Amino acid sequence: MSSQLVPTHEYGWLSFPVTGQVAHTVDAAGCIGYIKNPEECPIIVTQCFSYCLVKSAGACNLTVGVATTVAGAHDATELFAAAAQGAAQGTAVVGHDVGDIADTLPVVAEGSYICAFASGDSSGLSARVYIHYVRADHYTA
Repeated sequence: MSSQLVPTHEYGWLSFPVTGQVAHTVDAAGCIGYIKNPEECPIIVTQCFSYCLVKSAGACNLTVGVATTVAGAHDATELFAAAAQGAAQGTAVVGHDVGDIADTLPVVAEGSYICAFASGDSSGLSARVYIHYVRADHYTA
């Protein structure tokens, strides 16, 4: 007997603003933007990019990573790593490579945070991080 396939909505998009700051610290105060996993399950990130509204006046790199706390994602690069000052206004920069057989996709656990940090002075930076994901709660053995 064959089972009938029922369409499900197992994916989504999320975004959060990134606002630069002069100070760079390795704690939660150094975070320049974050969002908590909005789903009640792990999510698999299939795409991450940043859209630069105003580039940074300072020389720094932008990273976006995942951790159970905001401070824990400092300098993590699972989702994004790029030069914030190098992105011209009005440009979108892809954060991580996908598509090759050996590529792995980042998984964000339920309750974890997706956080952006800058490696130095990111003053003036105004951007938005966009993330496409697949819900992982329907996958059971």
